[in-house]
Order: sequence, then structure tokens, then C-alpha cells
Amino acid sequence: MRYLFIAFLSLSAFLFSEEYEFEPVPNKAEYFSGKFNEGKNMQDLELWAKEFVEWSEDNNWRKSSITSIFTPFFNDDLSDVDYVWLNILPNATEQYSSLGYWLKNSSEFWATMPATNTRVVDVWQWPISAPSSEPTDQGMVRFSRCKLKEGVTLRKAFDVYKKFAIKAKSEGDNMGRKILFGPSGVDDSNFDYVYSLYASSMKEFGESADNFMENLAGTSEADALSDISSCSNARTYIVNNIKQANRY
Repeated sequence: MRYLFIAFLSLSAFLFSEEYEFEPVPNKAEYFSGKFNEGKNMQDLELWAKEFVEWSEDNNWRKSSITSIFTPFFNDDLSDVDYVWLNILPNATEQYSSLGYWLKNSSEFWATMPATNTRVVDVWQWPISAPSSEPTDQGMVRFSRCKLKEGVTLRKAFDVYKKFAIKAKSEGDNMGRKILFGPSGVDDSNFDYVYSLYASSMKEFGESADNFMENLAGTSEADALSDISSCSNARTYIVNNIKQANRY
């Protein structure tokens, strides 16, 4: 019986342990989306965003954060939101400590925002790859909701994406990729994670799409992506980079 018990433990350790090839380096992200106030538009929000950067500098606030504004473009419902405002931070500690300062000190400035948020989502992000080129005034990003195949973990999916990104780069790809998961503020019952694909410029976004069809489609690394999950509801946005981090 003793040997049977030891054999059972050994089998359990084999079944429930899995070695991974790559280690994610997580960060945090806040996605604010909503509608413009009456008589206001994207130009007003961008002007306010410049004041937001000045307020951040004057208050020595979130030096390591990145901020962008997304304009919906290829979307199944353009009436849903007028904008998406993104803040990226290196960890939850910095996110929530700085959020406390914002709530205590920004009420007067916050009241001048020319838009109203209707949805605020807090997520973890696992970066997979990043563009080597510097961000331009207008980039492009696409989000897809994905459901993991049976028996596939998110960590396993990360490894598959990393292998594909390495293969893609060897073929001239220059796209950024992220896995978004663990959301607070949205119903995630119909998906396990969101896959983000982005480029520093609209031109590079198009070039990378052509490159995929010409050099990557049908490769083992690309085919492996369909083995880990099924993705749908892709939505594409124009990116306006507002604030880059002093570090991170």
C-alpha cells in the first residue's frame, strides 16, 4: 500500500506540474470608455489630455505611467462609445497608491473633463512582444475576445504566443502583442482573455498584416495559435499617444 501511495503522488505531480518556456512580466492597465459631453468632441478630449499631462507633472503623479486615447474605427457598434482612455502602470501597488492621491486631489480638475465615462475596466496584462519603432502620433490597436480550448491554460497560451512572436519577428514583423485577463468592471463569462495586437503607426499595422498573409500564415507557429483558443469580436482603434513613461 505504501508503494501504491508513493506511485499515486508521483503520478499526481506529473499530471499537475507543467514546465513553461517563457515567464510573463505582468503590468496593470485601466481602460476608461464613454461618451463626449454635449457639444464636445475628440479634439476637446485631446486638449484636456494635454492638461492632464501637465497636472500629472505638477503633482509629481504617475511618472511611470503611459497614457493613450483610442478612437473606435473598425467596430461592430460605433455608437457604443466615443473614446477609450488607457493608463498603463508597472504594478498594482503603484496603480492603487496613485489612485488614492487622484481621488483626494483631482476633483476640481476632473470636473473639467469634456466627456463622461460609462465603463471603467481594470485588468492585468502580459506583454508578449513590442514594436521596435518609436510611437507615432497615430498608432493602431486591435482587441479580440478569446476562449481557451479545453485543457489549455493561460500560461500555456502565453508560451504559444511568444513562440509565434519570435517567428513573426524573424519574418520582419514589428507588432506589439498582449494578453489581457482578470478584468474588474466587465462581464467576462463569454471569454477567458483579450488578445491585443498593436503597431506604432497605422502604416506598420497594415504592413504587418500583409506580412502575416505572405510569410506567416500556414507556419506551424501560426497554426498553433488556433490550437490554444478561439478568438472573435475583433475591434480596431486608432491610437493617440498622450503620455510616455519617464521609466518602464
